[in-house]
Amino acid sequence: MDEVKEVQAYTIINLSAIDENPAFPKVLVNKSSGWVTFGNKNLFPQEIINANSKSPVNASIIESTVTYICGKGVRESAKNSKGYVGIPNTTESWDEILEKIAKDYKTFGGFYWQVVVNKGGTTVSLFHQDYSTVRIGQIDEKGHPLTFKISNDWTKTSGKHKPIELDTWPGMDNAEKGVAYLYYYWDYAPGLMFYSIPGYYPAIEYVKADGTLGVFYNNSIDNGFTPSVVIYMSSNPSEEKKAEFQKAVEGSFAGARGASRAIVVWGEGGDTRSKLEPFSTSNNADVYNNVEQIVFQKIISAHRLSSPTLAGVSGSGNLSGNAAEIIDAYVLYNYTVIEKLRNKILDHLNKFTKINRTAALVIEELDVLPKIRETESIAENDTVEEETTTLQKKDNAVMRTLKRLFRKAS
Repeated sequence: MDEVKEVQAYTIINLSAIDENPAFPKVLVNKSSGWVTFGNKNLFPQEIINANSKSPVNASIIESTVTYICGKGVRESAKNSKGYVGIPNTTESWDEILEKIAKDYKTFGGFYWQVVVNKGGTTVSLFHQDYSTVRIGQIDEKGHPLTFKISNDWTKTSGKHKPIELDTWPGMDNAEKGVAYLYYYWDYAPGLMFYSIPGYYPAIEYVKADGTLGVFYNNSIDNGFTPSVVIYMSSNPSEEKKAEFQKAVEGSFAGARGASRAIVVWGEGGDTRSKLEPFSTSNNADVYNNVEQIVFQKIISAHRLSSPTLAGVSGSGNLSGNAAEIIDAYVLYNYTVIEKLRNKILDHLNKFTKINRTAALVIEELDVLPKIRETESIAENDTVEEETTTLQKKDNAVMRTLKRLFRKAS
């Protein structure tokens, strides 16, 4: 390796500059556009969807939680019976709309649906509204939404793509027949006046990191886990040229949210040749595994998941476990998380079953605990049978030996 004779200047390029994101997504009342923006470029829900789509851990937890919330479905009774729950609208069942609402609630921390008063004026129909398509429109002096804007693509909001506007549900006494209104619910978060954030939002950077780890593992090009380097340059150009070079290095070398630094050493020409030297070494596999475990633990903690087995995910261990421990974990998660989410959804839906004079919605829980106990019982029986068979074989061998000895003695 050639020796660098003279070093006149150097530049440190930080490839892991801290992203000074606010605690909550930025919310702005934009009077010119007519809606309240939600996050960077008004695309916070889309950012959540994008992050979840790349995180196998977070996606699995969300899907499993939705499954637990919906259980075996809404308990149904025959029409005209006391327990008849009716239907939300002419094209969907309660189970279908419930699953969509539960998925929105777990993913975003809130939900929406459209309400239409039917022709008779005494009943209503409910239609799920995708959370990611909704933004607040007009607000009153207290900050309460008066209208909402709806668009399937918030990157295009002019001309034929102009969002439609719906009034907030005013209550049965003030609603007009045949007009669509929007009903909304957001989980309360201190400091957040508009919209909602999911319960796992404190771990959103770890959710994004889970997706980045997948890119790193699959392509082996994510520079965030390569050693830091020193780049020796043969000349000492102008500050403008240095800035251009820095931008090129950050864009091409850093990878996805790189966690390394590159030190650029500028020379004064002569015999010094441009070169690149590793500054430190590390074991990529060890770094990957350590970071993966940290990411995993942060995500499941943010979801308050009592055992990763409940969501079909696992860290460094496996998915097996003591049945009693799994039962305890399920009871804890069901009691502290699932029931709260389910009851919140049912409380709001049942406001409208009451209007329709149908029975309140009740969800039948999955037979999780009996199934676990059944599986444990089968496993125990198999073990006992195996031990008994083994013992019988040993007894037979002992008896045969004793018989041989008896014959010899006689």
